[in-house]
Amino acid sequence: SLPRPPERALPALLEVAAALDPAAPSLLLPEARRVLIVVPHPDDESIGAGGLLARLAARGVRIDAVLVTDGEATIGSRLGGQETGRRRRAEFVDACATLGVGVHATLTLPDGAVADHHPTLTTAVADAVRTLGPDLVLAPWPLEAHPDHRAALRASAEALIGVAHTGSGAVTLWTYEAHTPIPNPSHVIDITDHVDVKRAALAAHVTAAGAFDLTACLALARWRSLATRAGRGEAEAFLALAPDAALTLLAAASAPAAPLAPAPAAQPPVSDSEAEVPA
Repeated sequence: SLPRPPERALPALLEVAAALDPAAPSLLLPEARRVLIVVPHPDDESIGAGGLLARLAARGVRIDAVLVTDGEATIGSRLGGQETGRRRRAEFVDACATLGVGVHATLTLPDGAVADHHPTLTTAVADAVRTLGPDLVLAPWPLEAHPDHRAALRASAEALIGVAHTGSGAVTLWTYEAHTPIPNPSHVIDITDHVDVKRAALAAHVTAAGAFDLTACLALARWRSLATRAGRGEAEAFLALAPDAALTLLAAASAPAAPLAPAPAAQPPVSDSEAEVPA
């Protein structure tokens, strides 16, 4: 059998192998100089892209965030909606500081009802793109289970289409996984050297941790590293989409499923006396 390559050479060798395989996800960092991440709830930035954000920030990339809701409807919180939202918004600011991310805007749209405020969110994202000039925008992927995540992607995609029509520069859209894993990612990014930063950012979300253990997402990051370090590290997965393709997937995901055809009616059993006897 072939000898195992040295551990330090493994990530680079896997990057080359992935680049040569058209069916494999890319393992290469995005070529970005400025990034905007759209965050439905405080903690989604750390769960879905904390490692990538920390890695890009360490390379000097400018990163800004738009927080859509304050997460005031956190399951299990005994603080009341207003205080829960206040605390979660403050924890979001702390987590972003840990990751090296600036907070461009906090929109305070109602947690759980983002879709009802689609024009407001679309305008806010478009304004952020025009003001900041990112060449990479991050938003949740189309099949996220939470409706606020899908609403955030819809607004982001429509904002990018609208901005593109004004003649602004090209912007790439990467979508991230938070509540729902991406089955076939286009990119898997090694975050092994920055996972401690991701872990610290997750730890900032004390109020959200009352609902569920945020560190569970690190298990997915460990599994994702099968692509980047043969399972000996951590990674995050993304799906790059053109904005119109993102809208198409969102529409397909929200379309009602076709009803199943009724099963044929069961026939009564034939008794021995009714059975046809051959002549």
